Amino acid sequence: MAGESSDDERPRYSRILTDPPRSVVQDGKFVLGCFNGPPELANMRDVQNPYHYPVPAWVKDFRCKEWKAFQFGDKRWFFFTALYEGKSFSLTQFSAYDRERGRAFETKRIMPLGRFARFGIGDRLDGEKAGYHDRHSSVRYAFDLSGGSVTVEASCARGAWRKPFAGSFTFAYNSRQTAPSSVCLPLGLNRAMYSTKVLMPMQGWFEAGGERFEFGPPDAMGVFDDHKGYYPYTMRYDWVTGFGQDSKGRRVGFNLTDNQVRDQELYNENVLWINSRVFPLPPIKVTRPNGHEKPWHIQDTEGLVDLTFKPERKNDHKVNMLLAATDYHGPFGSFEGILRSPDGAEKVDAQGLFGMGEQKYLRA
Repeated sequence: MAGESSDDERPRYSRILTDPPRSVVQDGKFVLGCFNGPPELANMRDVQNPYHYPVPAWVKDFRCKEWKAFQFGDKRWFFFTALYEGKSFSLTQFSAYDRERGRAFETKRIMPLGRFARFGIGDRLDGEKAGYHDRHSSVRYAFDLSGGSVTVEASCARGAWRKPFAGSFTFAYNSRQTAPSSVCLPLGLNRAMYSTKVLMPMQGWFEAGGERFEFGPPDAMGVFDDHKGYYPYTMRYDWVTGFGQDSKGRRVGFNLTDNQVRDQELYNENVLWINSRVFPLPPIKVTRPNGHEKPWHIQDTEGLVDLTFKPERKNDHKVNMLLAATDYHGPFGSFEGILRSPDGAEKVDAQGLFGMGEQKYLRA
């Protein structure tokens, strides 16, 4: 019929990843955009008047939520680790989930008054070392981006409620194998969030239950997230990430978020990775018609994202400290459905991809 267009004639979604600025804050203001690599400095505290009026340096520090997280593994194992500086509280976690046997090994600690429990998260990612250790457990990250590697190490001693484990993992970071995606996105007033995410091949080992497991290409890989943000006092978002080898043997992964960012058609952090390429994706919505323990549906309006996430293992946090509270559901699970590149040239069958989702509420 007249006035109708075929699928091939429909406009394709377009969001360009540009070269990153040296720093995310310049002359006291955020440099907003979507970039093809991490800025040299994520200097969030250099912003002036993040609430349209001057505030002391300690207020800017307290309001800036910061974390680093990894999701990685192979066809059998899924690992999740995070160092979260929420300032009102902090969290360190390392979880290993054996999908084949349905068992898990984990160390987790939530620390109130997290402003005084810091992990070494700074403004410069390259060369950074962050971590936490006590007499029971240790979680350490090291970033040598210029040298082409990122490492994660974790261990846990035997205890009344703890199963011992140890692991060391190295991720390759180079233009031949990886394609990072970084963003600085508006949250209103003079506030923003920054994030760098990248899918990387991985090799390493993990010891638990008297066994040693080795990891390496082509099926071992993972996603890293470096994150900072001046979020509202009440923070909400939906997020899913997954990775694995697709039916064509390619290393694929994705990051999909629906958060409090303004103008998400222009500003979002949604991407699809295929080997060493990254493709920007449109805004998405997550629906859970039967709750967070049943299948989640993730879709966009452009026909590029149509996924179902099936939770397999709970990963929940609930904290209530009067002025600060969190209700977090971050299950591990599998995906099915379809992802397409914006130009329609690439199509990924998500069957067999594994990862996690988050339904997060934070008041802090």
